[in-house]
Amino acid sequence: MKNFEELSSLWIEQPKAGQIPVDTLLKQVKKGTAALNRKLLWSVVLMAATFMFMIVLFLFFLFNSWLTYAGIFITMSTILIYAIMMFRDYRLIASHDPTTEVNVYLENLKIYKTSRVRVYGNMYYIYTFLMSLGLSLFLIEILKPAKLWFEMLAYALFFGWIIFVTFYWRKRIIKTEQQKISEIIERLERLKMQFRD
Repeated sequence: MKNFEELSSLWIEQPKAGQIPVDTLLKQVKKGTAALNRKLLWSVVLMAATFMFMIVLFLFFLFNSWLTYAGIFITMSTILIYAIMMFRDYRLIASHDPTTEVNVYLENLKIYKTSRVRVYGNMYYIYTFLMSLGLSLFLIEILKPAKLWFEMLAYALFFGWIIFVTFYWRKRIIKTEQQKISEIIERLERLKMQFRD
């Protein structure tokens, strides 16, 4: 009879069908959010370093054309705005612990997900246009002393890269990031449902 009681208590303690143990879910959520936070922080740091480089160009190098300065200023402004947006997203994600404030973190993730869709949607085209304009104006003076074939090749590579990033790479980034965020949201919602049951 004692064996039967032990078996029944073990049976009751087993997670219900379709449920993943809480500690496994928490580890998966922490791993996913840590990767997301690292990626956002790394992007902000990279943008800040690029912005500082552009300030050095603007202040310490002499250019002959005002178009070059306009290009640098447009590029700096665009980088600064995008970096501020990315830092805001980083703070939104990193501000709460997913294991202690599940509801708050879940809402923040949903806000982040819709924000990223907007940023990578229409705003990305504005960002790309402004970056292309700024760098094009900068390249006019930089490439002026070069031979015509090199100048044409540089512009072709530049605009080819912009087209590649805008129409191919952007879609892959959006798809990958949205899948990762959706997985984290799904795990948090599953965790929330398990706590209710």
